[in-house]
Amino acid sequence: MQLDPIAVELSRSLKSARAGEALAAALVRVERALLARPDQPQAWEPLPLNALGFTVPTGIQSCWIFVLRAGATFGAERHPNSHQRTLALSGSALFEVFIDGAWCPWPLSGGVAESESGSAISIPPSVWHRIKIGPENFMSVSFHTAPAERLIEETPVGDDLAVTKQRLYHA
Repeated sequence: MQLDPIAVELSRSLKSARAGEALAAALVRVERALLARPDQPQAWEPLPLNALGFTVPTGIQSCWIFVLRAGATFGAERHPNSHQRTLALSGSALFEVFIDGAWCPWPLSGGVAESESGSAISIPPSVWHRIKIGPENFMSVSFHTAPAERLIEETPVGDDLAVTKQRLYHA
């Protein structure tokens, strides 16, 4: 997988002062939510695109802030109705993407101030991905081509990727 130009543009745009302020405020809220629920492996919230202070690339319809708990492992999921671009803000994670019948590693670390190549991943619609979090909480921002209220998460039933269930992510 190669880093796509939209992920590079998003990474550069997130370096602006206004975007940094919006991300910092959202991360405080999301991290507090995670701390309040020690039984949960993650916390997240959608962030209005206009809060970022820049014009997002054509096709981007939603933005999500995530804090994933240190050491957590997340099973396979995919978004059949959205292209996902995730950018690391802090911490590290090993994304694995299912391509041509095999899980391919894509490590992310650092943040948008770092090199775009190691801090972003682009996952086309309906591509399976799973994540293993490093030794500290992983904070990230994900951009989707589906609106927040219509973003679908699809997960396998058991270990069979051919048998799935779907839900709205922001239900």
